[in-house]
Amino acid sequence: MKKRWLVLPIACILLLAGCAGMALFDPAPSGEEREASQVAEPFWEEPVYEVVPFTAGNQFRSEDGKPLAVYSYQIVLLALGNADAVSPAGAETAERNIEAFNSRMRAMADEMVEQGQAMAADAAEVYREFGFLAAEYEDDAETSAVFCGEIISVCLRRGSYTGGTHPNSYVTGYLFDLASGQFILDPSQLADDPAAFRAGAAELLIEKADRDGPGGYWEDYQDIIRGGNGGAALFDEEGMRVVYAPYELGPYAIGEVELRLDWEELAPLLGPDCMARLGRAETE
Repeated sequence: MKKRWLVLPIACILLLAGCAGMALFDPAPSGEEREASQVAEPFWEEPVYEVVPFTAGNQFRSEDGKPLAVYSYQIVLLALGNADAVSPAGAETAERNIEAFNSRMRAMADEMVEQGQAMAADAAEVYREFGFLAAEYEDDAETSAVFCGEIISVCLRRGSYTGGTHPNSYVTGYLFDLASGQFILDPSQLADDPAAFRAGAAELLIEKADRDGPGGYWEDYQDIIRGGNGGAALFDEEGMRVVYAPYELGPYAIGEVELRLDWEELAPLLGPDCMARLGRAETE
C-alpha cells in the first residue's frame, strides 16, 4: 500500500512540470503582436494605364538648300500611371501589356521611318531630273487612343503627298485587349457571336451609307462593306465608327466616309459579355 501512495505525488510533480514547460513555449501575445495581427492587408489598386506621345521626324534638303522632303510620325506608347499602388501580380500583368503594346507601336514607327527615308530618296531623284519644278514630298502620321473598358482603340491617320493633283490619306484602326495582352485583328473577334456581329453590323452600315453618306459610291460598295476589307473600325465614348479613306467606297471626290453605330445599336450585335469588356455593362 505504501508504494501505491508514492506513485501519485510523483505523477503530480511530472504533470506540473509539463504544464510549466508548456507555459514557456506558449506565452500570451504581447500588445505589439496583437496590434500587428490586427493590421489590415494592403489595398491594391487596379492598373491605371495612360498613353504618351512619341514623334519621329526629319527634313531633307538638296545641296543648294531646296526643301525636298519632310516626314513626321507621331505614335502613342502605353505607360502605367499608378505603378506604386498596384499589387505584384498587377504589376506583372501591366508590364506584359506595356511590352506588347509598345513593341507593336515602335515597330510601326520604325517601318514608317524607313518609308519616309525611301520617300526622301525618291524626292532627291526627282529633283535631280526636274530641278526647282519638283514638288516637296510630305508624309505624316498621327496616332490617338481611346480606352473602352478592357479595350484600347487606336486610330492611326496618315497623309502623304508625292506629287500629282492631290495628297493621299488613309485611316487604320488597332484594338488592344488588356485582358489577354494582345492586339485584335477584327472587332468581330470581340463579339459574343462574331458571325452575327459581322452580318448585322454590315447591314446597319449599308443603311447608314445610303441614308447619311455622300453617295456616288462604287457599284460594289455594299460588297465592300459586307466583306470588311476596307474601313477602320474604332470604338469611342459614343459607340463604333468605321472610317473609309478616299477611294475605298468611291472616287476621291467624295472624300473620307465615316459611318457610325451607337451603343444602343451595337448592344444586340456585340452581346452582353462583349459590352461588359468594352466598359458598357448596361447600354447608356
